[in-house]
Parts: sequence; structure tokens; C-alpha cells
Amino acid sequence: MLNANWRSLRLGLLAVTFVGTALVWGRVVATPKADSKAVTPVAANPLPSSVPLVGWQLIASQPIDLTQTAKPGTAEEKADEFKFGRRYQYQQGKLTLQADQVYTQSDGNISRYLFVHSPIRTANANMKVKFQPGVGHYGLVTHDGKAYLSACVNPRGNSTVTESQFTQNRYANDLQVTRIVPWLLGQESLIDYRCLWTLMSVPLKSNATADSSLTADQAYKSLETAWGSWHQWWQTNFPTPPS
Repeated sequence: MLNANWRSLRLGLLAVTFVGTALVWGRVVATPKADSKAVTPVAANPLPSSVPLVGWQLIASQPIDLTQTAKPGTAEEKADEFKFGRRYQYQQGKLTLQADQVYTQSDGNISRYLFVHSPIRTANANMKVKFQPGVGHYGLVTHDGKAYLSACVNPRGNSTVTESQFTQNRYANDLQVTRIVPWLLGQESLIDYRCLWTLMSVPLKSNATADSSLTADQAYKSLETAWGSWHQWWQTNFPTPPS
């Protein structure tokens, strides 16, 4: 009797194994082979073409080709999983404001981004880092007739400028009980390294354009005011990782 039961169980297991193998083989045969020459589709740029900025009117928006902005001979910061850029241009009376936004994974080192992807390059060594309550850290610097503000909008917590600020922000805001279940389900990374690197600029006053530009102090004040609105909108509308 025992032998008969064991024989039945063994036959049952063999039948299940055979059916499973047949199903897998059938799926392999039915699935068309991938074309080795096929081009991997490029994810769409998740940065919207229109972003409101309090007190300013959007006049233009276009994607940024980051391969063109990188300086020749400079090493890329790290092998990011994704990187998308878009340039927004605004107007307030005769004054113009440009905001470059890059969506990527990062270590939060704004100085490196400025060196690789901006006209500021080595001038960012003179950048002043400031803090705005409820918003976070940001850097200010002038270069070649323009005033600049740069920072990283984080998916959670305050904006950051340095790698240490970015890392501290990640551990303070990412390691929360409410994020454990989505992490276990594979829906989110436990440590979220996404960053929206922002580079805002306005022209400085010169004899030729005194009516349409600002002194350094005026420019910084204008950028700081715009930055508060910009940061709030992007953190509320932080893009999801591209699939």
C-alpha cells in the first residue's frame, strides 16, 4: 500500500514537471526572437514643457542635450541610470530669467554639475551657500554678466548644494517607516538618490542694458524669490523615475 501511494505521488510530480516544462518551452517557441539590430527605445523626457513661476511669464521651453553641454575633456560625474534636461525661459517686464532643470540620480554635488554642464565652471568655487527656511540650501554666484542660483531639489526634505547635505537629507527623510512596505514590494528604492538640479540665471546691469538688468544684490534677491516658488512647485510635482 505504501509503495502504491509513493508510486502515485511520484507519477503526479512527474506529470506536473512535464506540464510545466511544456508550457515554458511553448512560450519560448512562441515568443519572437529579439532583433539584435533593434534600437533600445529611449524614455520620454519626464520634465513638463510648462512650469508656472510666480511673478514671471513663461516665454519658451526646450529640451537640453546634455551631451552637448558637457565640457570637452571633463569626466562625467557618475554613471547615472537616467538624465533628462529642459530649459525654461521667463519674462518679467524687460527682465528675463532662465532656469535649466536636470532630472537625474546624483550624489548631490552641485559644484561638479556646474563644472561639467554649465558656463560657470571654475567660477563656482566662489559660490556663496545660503539657507532659506522651509526651502533649504542654495548657492549664489556671478559670472560673465549674469547672476546664478543653483541647488538640488530633493524628492523629500530641503534643497541641497553639497554632497554631505544631500546625504544627510536622504537618511533623514528616506528612512521612514511609511517607506518600508513600498521598498519591500520593489516599488521604491530605500535610499532615493533622485535630484532635480536647478541652475537659474538673470542678467546683471551694464551700461548697455541698464533698463533690463539688475545689480548683483537685486539679481540675487530676484533669484531667491523665484527659487522659493520654483522649489515648491517641483517638490509637489516631482517626476517619477522613467520606466
